[in-house]
Amino acid sequence: MVGVEAYRRVSFDDLPAETIRQLRTDGTRGELRSLEEARAIYEQNVPAEAKGSVEGVEAITNDPTIDWMHRTPHSQGGSSDAANGVYGPEGLNQSIGDREMTAAEVAEAEAYTLDVAEGATPGVTADLAEVAGDTLETGALGGVMGGGIAVAHRWAQAQGFRDAGRHDLAEQAEAQMVDDAAKGAVNGVVRGTTMAVTQAVLGANPLTAGIGLVATDVVKLLSEKDRLSEAEYNQKSLEVVGKGALATALVCAGPVGWIGLAGFSVASAYGKANQQASRQRTA
Repeated sequence: MVGVEAYRRVSFDDLPAETIRQLRTDGTRGELRSLEEARAIYEQNVPAEAKGSVEGVEAITNDPTIDWMHRTPHSQGGSSDAANGVYGPEGLNQSIGDREMTAAEVAEAEAYTLDVAEGATPGVTADLAEVAGDTLETGALGGVMGGGIAVAHRWAQAQGFRDAGRHDLAEQAEAQMVDDAAKGAVNGVVRGTTMAVTQAVLGANPLTAGIGLVATDVVKLLSEKDRLSEAEYNQKSLEVVGKGALATALVCAGPVGWIGLAGFSVASAYGKANQQASRQRTA
């Protein structure tokens, strides 16, 4: 739902020699920039999404339909420094001609190269701030979902008790809602954050999302290994694997899968509470 991107970054020094040479000549009249000036072009003008791979960088610098454009042209005193440049489509560069670029044209050029970069390196970015923001957003979303589902689950249980005539049990269940909301929110934040971090490190796909969602269960299981018998450890390991498989399937299914599982859980809580109260009344 959030779209966490994996964090990868190719450094300037790791670029192929021909790509560095291209950065030294882009937008010049044939002269070579210094290596430090080319480094500045790479850092300031190449989109972060492109820096996730050499192919992404070359999709910007080595594409003959993309120009390094001067915001202020040479004829008006503009330099070939990174601060005066932006990569953009060749057609836009030709239409501007020998005049200063407007803010709208700069934005158009940047949007074009961003689309090219994202197409060349899907699911990858070299913008650490973006990855951190996605991680925080996913953690917050997990907290909202976790707290909300926990409250809905307890409310369904209370309603099941009440419909079976056990108002005392319903009141006891309702009294736990605030505590459930807090615990559910914390659990959701932890799982959402670990999922986002796993995707940022290993790449964003359903499998890594599933791994991230059960990462806390794996850590807990490993910490308990010495206190469990071999049979207990194997049983819990299978349960964790099952959770991971279910989480991966839900990620593939998207929001429909999550809503379906939450609905089933809430309905199950109601049914179990109703049956429990009915049996107690009969007894």
